[in-house]
Amino acid sequence: MSDFLPFIVIGITTGAVYGLAGVGLVLTYKTSGIFNFAYGAVAALAVFVFYFLHTEHGMPWPYAAALCLFVLSPLEGLVLELVARTLENATATLKVVSTVGILLLIVGVGEIWYGQSNTNFPSFLDTNTVRFLGVNVGFDQITVMIVSVAATAILYCFFRFVRLGVAMRGVVDNPDLVSMTGTNPAAVRRWAWIIGTMFASMAGLLIAPSLNLNAEIIALLVVSAFGAAAIGYFSNLPLVFAGGLLVGIVDALATKYAATVSWLGGLSAGLPFIILFIVLIVMPRAKLAERRVTTTVTLRRSWYAPTRMRLVAAVIAVAFFAYVPAFVGTHLVTWSSGLVYVMLFLSLGLLVKTSGQISLCHLAFAAVGAAAFGHFTADWHIPWLAALLLAGLVAMPVGAIIAIPAIRLSGVFLALATYGFGILLEQMFYQTSPMFGPTTSGIPAPRPDVTILGWQLFSDKGFYYLLLVFVVLTVVVVQAILRGRMGRLLKGLSDSSVALETHGATTNVMKVLVFCISAGLAALAGALLASLYNYGLGSNYDSFASLTMVAILVIIVMGEPWYAIAGGLAFQIPSGYITSGNVTYYEQMVFGVSACLVAAQANLAPSVPLRIRGMIDRLGGRETETLLNADELDELVFDAAAEEHQSAEADREVAERVPGPASGKAGLLVRELAVQFGGVRAVDNVSLDAPMGRITGLVGPNGAGKTTTFNACSGLLKPTAGRVFLHERDVTGVGPAGRARAGLGRTFQKAELFNSLSVRENVELGREAALAGANPFSQLVGTRGDRAVVKAAVDEAMELTGIGRLSDVQAGLLPTGQRRLVELARVLAGPFDMLLLDEPSAGLDGTETVQFGNVLSGVVAERGAGILLVEHDMALVRQVCTHIYMLDFGRLAFEGSPQEMLASDVVRAAYLGSESVAAGGTGGEEVALSEGVVEPA
Repeated sequence: MSDFLPFIVIGITTGAVYGLAGVGLVLTYKTSGIFNFAYGAVAALAVFVFYFLHTEHGMPWPYAAALCLFVLSPLEGLVLELVARTLENATATLKVVSTVGILLLIVGVGEIWYGQSNTNFPSFLDTNTVRFLGVNVGFDQITVMIVSVAATAILYCFFRFVRLGVAMRGVVDNPDLVSMTGTNPAAVRRWAWIIGTMFASMAGLLIAPSLNLNAEIIALLVVSAFGAAAIGYFSNLPLVFAGGLLVGIVDALATKYAATVSWLGGLSAGLPFIILFIVLIVMPRAKLAERRVTTTVTLRRSWYAPTRMRLVAAVIAVAFFAYVPAFVGTHLVTWSSGLVYVMLFLSLGLLVKTSGQISLCHLAFAAVGAAAFGHFTADWHIPWLAALLLAGLVAMPVGAIIAIPAIRLSGVFLALATYGFGILLEQMFYQTSPMFGPTTSGIPAPRPDVTILGWQLFSDKGFYYLLLVFVVLTVVVVQAILRGRMGRLLKGLSDSSVALETHGATTNVMKVLVFCISAGLAALAGALLASLYNYGLGSNYDSFASLTMVAILVIIVMGEPWYAIAGGLAFQIPSGYITSGNVTYYEQMVFGVSACLVAAQANLAPSVPLRIRGMIDRLGGRETETLLNADELDELVFDAAAEEHQSAEADREVAERVPGPASGKAGLLVRELAVQFGGVRAVDNVSLDAPMGRITGLVGPNGAGKTTTFNACSGLLKPTAGRVFLHERDVTGVGPAGRARAGLGRTFQKAELFNSLSVRENVELGREAALAGANPFSQLVGTRGDRAVVKAAVDEAMELTGIGRLSDVQAGLLPTGQRRLVELARVLAGPFDMLLLDEPSAGLDGTETVQFGNVLSGVVAERGAGILLVEHDMALVRQVCTHIYMLDFGRLAFEGSPQEMLASDVVRAAYLGSESVAAGGTGGEEVALSEGVVEPA
């Protein structure tokens, strides 16, 4: 035991600091909903300022520490809170990128200030020792432990017993409710950011004496708090602190064996991320749910140049790059590396820009490709081109591994998982034999020893043109993906994965597929970069540079492939021409600041001016776009409604052919369904039958459990008890995509549209998602026969709902009523014969509601479909439903015909209150039930 105690003591000391840092990190996350990736950089800045004041200028350490903790840290906290406030309505990706930008900025400042300094940070605490259990324990170690435990305990008590602390716990869940208590939510968050920043600075000062004065090293060490936060599932402060202790102790014990077990040498830096990765994979999803109330993100109008103009621009771009060797002279290798990074940005853009995923480990895929290529050519003597292609294939399983957390997670947690994987791979595996080896010389990665028509591909000029060919091929492949079925599915995934899943496309397969494709393309680029320099070096695939790439990708708002061309050149070219040793860090700072500004002003980002759009449209042979203002859009919507009104008589004639009773064919059958959230049963022992050939109503006051029942029926929620049958098949254990492919379609209480796509594209995905299904090959491409099926289904659905005039309008720009019609058209275009419609008439006026009812009746009459309808408009319920169920407080309170419903005291009591019914006020209530929209009293 005596052999382990010294390491345990060291581990407890550093672990206490990790726990302290983790507690502050969780505090800001719990109150703002923003995970601060710049947390370690905040600690590093405090360390640099302290070193500047105390070591270089002789200020007594208590004064220097006080300035860092009580002046610098609050100022940083106020700035961070301001950033967080501007990002309140931003997407999860922009929130991640904004703090990544701050990280790049601060680390860049630190690197310029002190460079890659190997200077030790002197200890400012008492280093005398005392003997304890046979081990010399320093007073500085004891002080660190006491300060860390005391600060954590104080914060815990503050959360539990102080009014401001209690408000901090509630502000993330419902800031409006907190404001009703007389507490300003903005002030609460401001204090949380100040306290969290002080904890980060405190952790940095306490751990700095054991480190060199290096911004990246300090930021990375304090980022060990990520692992501690994961152990406490980003919420429980005592568990977070205990997690920090665990990370510290295991880390210290690993160093004991690092000398004899080589791969343990990198465990010290990689351990927090191993823990983070494992926790994010095994932790229940409920623990990782985004707690913060989300708001609607302002929609950007989509516009792409005509195909003809894009082809012309592509030819001009290729001609320019083909001419580059004629004027760049000795900088040709720099331009060659820029071409490689064009490929890297294209592959990253598939994830971030197209599918809405986020990856902070993209250069890790490139490193895998470079290492594999080197071993294939040098060790196994595989021909150059075959080795290159195999390197791309090797990285695809790695991409599939990263997709495991992507399947379960999104937003900040996916960013954490990918960030952790990149650092883990760099710290633990880059220097192992399967990758770049233990030396700094790396592994050989030859250029092709081939001459084609006089061009020597192994020369700088010949290899440049070879890289240009690969870039063009990559652009072609990416464009083919984006313009095919896979591209449409990925855009739908970015806008609404739930809608895509409930229309039959298995999004888990889609996420794995896009990660594999992106990883394969990145690996090809990584192998080409190694071949360019003739050696594969781990330093060329720095995990920190992956953060810079994501920041650049967000800054550039152009479409594909132009964002990749601009990003690749911006990332590589300036540093090749500017000889200053710090140019990389200045670039990093510019990218960091720009990422923060773009994230904060995302809703104000300028689009291409309408006049320029018109000129490009005319040159491209496309009808000039008219940018509709609100009034013009209303007029177009009115025309669409008028067109729908003209067909109302035909719809009514069809509706009259609806059979009175159900067809008898089994539709949706629910037996003893129960759904429980914590200690609350939202749905309790509900059984209902919605057969084919009938519209069945499901009514009840708000909060009665109707939408929860729908979610359980469609597979979005796992029921606590009970069974769901579709066409006599038990689908209780089947996911939403599987149920959709079995014939179950649905709409949502709040319309789930693909907002960036046009109305027609939305409706097309209603059918194409089911055709894509769960097969990776069918998700990648569709057949000509599939296209004919989709077109016929879309034309019919749009004609039936009367939204033909809105075909080219971006769906996210439509008012609520028309969004409902688009969602209905999308589900009607799908191969569904059992429909779950959740308040589909919300936003429609009286005339539109009647027409809407005629459409539903016509669908049942012509297709023999079954419909389960959740609706508050009792006039619509009476018009179309032949059988009605009513829920109240999660229980089935009534079942019968519309006439029986109107006469039921139970129904009136549920909607209007039992006191009103007891008082005998039946006449007015019956009028309300029969003629209008009823909301609960």
